[in-house]
Amino acid sequence: MDKLSPKQPGFIAQEIRFLKQLTNKRIKATLPAPALLGERMWDPVKSAKAYPTRDAFVQDCVPILRREAELLRDEGVSILQIDDPHLCLFVDPDVRKQYDDADRAADFAVDMDNQVIDGLKLAVHLCRRAGARARGEAEHRGGYDPILKQLGRLKVGHITMEFTTPGAGDMSVFQRLPEHIEIGLGCVNCQPGQIDSAETIVARVEMALKYLAPEQITLNPDCGFAPGSAADVSIDEAYAKLQNEVAAARHLRDKHG
Repeated sequence: MDKLSPKQPGFIAQEIRFLKQLTNKRIKATLPAPALLGERMWDPVKSAKAYPTRDAFVQDCVPILRREAELLRDEGVSILQIDDPHLCLFVDPDVRKQYDDADRAADFAVDMDNQVIDGLKLAVHLCRRAGARARGEAEHRGGYDPILKQLGRLKVGHITMEFTTPGAGDMSVFQRLPEHIEIGLGCVNCQPGQIDSAETIVARVEMALKYLAPEQITLNPDCGFAPGSAADVSIDEAYAKLQNEVAAARHLRDKHG
């Protein structure tokens, strides 16, 4: 096995270039977190020749992702988001038990994210549903408290945190994040067959408004409308959820704007 190297640098920026021909709306682009790639792609046997440790593999992902981030910045994306469900695994006590030092592992994930995004204005998405190991088969429970220290170290201005999961904990954790952080509030359930009403979405946002100013909140569906890559979600269902999210946003702007 050879060391990692980019095979097609800028392929995501190429997609953004095409998308800009189709819309004048703001565009968000996403990149996987380095530690997420290590969690899902490193193999202790198959990778051993080039990368005897997972951490070494993750570290070599950083410059490749960093270059992709720079190309997306140059393409003019409005929001560049790092997807890091791996970091969010450390909210689960059962997952933390699998590591000799869970805090060190979570700190390493943050350090790798920060190396990718240093000097860029970015967001980080924390996924509750997907599960880095189970792709939707596991629902990791636990509030965000165990990783608040790590979240405070992220060099970002925006963190997407999901709160439709029953075990996601209390929104009072927002009070313990740096004051400059905007929150992408996961307030639309992504489970197939469950379509939240606009009123339900509004109620979730109102709970967050007890701890955050209105201008600190943007509305998001949890995890891209699906709890895992194998989930079967129709485009009509996703559209209905988006319609209700837009209706909720309009109501909240009228009330709090």
